[in-house]
Amino acid sequence: MMLKEILISKGAESYIYLTYYLGLKAIKKVRVEKMYRSEFVDIKLRKSRTKREAKLLSLVKKIGVPAPCIYNLNLSQFTIVIEFIDGSLLRKILANNVLSRNEEKLIFERIGEYVGLMHNHHILHGDLTTSNIILTNKKRIVFIDFGLGSVSTSIEDKGIELRIFYTSLNSKHYDKISYLYPAFINGYKKTNPFASEVIKKFHEISQRGRYIAERREKKFMLP
Repeated sequence: MMLKEILISKGAESYIYLTYYLGLKAIKKVRVEKMYRSEFVDIKLRKSRTKREAKLLSLVKKIGVPAPCIYNLNLSQFTIVIEFIDGSLLRKILANNVLSRNEEKLIFERIGEYVGLMHNHHILHGDLTTSNIILTNKKRIVFIDFGLGSVSTSIEDKGIELRIFYTSLNSKHYDKISYLYPAFINGYKKTNPFASEVIKKFHEISQRGRYIAERREKKFMLP
């Protein structure tokens, strides 16, 4: 029996509720209507994105990447009900400095292994940040929110995902990035046979970003 639902988060594309499904604590994600889109396009997009997220959750679990189990999928209601993961967001754990440096490095190496595994199977998370990784009390890593994920064989796309993760770390955990990102890359190399190509692309993308930033700075400099 479904008990009372509690709204816990409002995103740009969806609302997240804490609920119960067949007596199990669960998370319900509902993709909400966007009035600026035509009804036909809105329904098509919400349905396809809900279906895609469910597919990605199934795919990553099949290859051994920890993610919530799917309890229910209702495409006509644009909803997906998934397992509730009891733990804390990695972003909060890092901010609170409750782990030793060595523990943090081991966790990020393991994250790198999982991301490398996903990339080797051409799966992109789509929003790889410490806000979308949960660490349980037993220090089990669980990836959440594949709403922006996709399947791609492109080395460029995978390099972009590494760049997004790096940028996120630099923004939220700049005091730890000097050892967290190398640990992540060490893990990534272990599970992705094409890691060197992706890492090379990551550096190319980073150089592009610096070049664009420098051009913008020069453009607005006073003579």
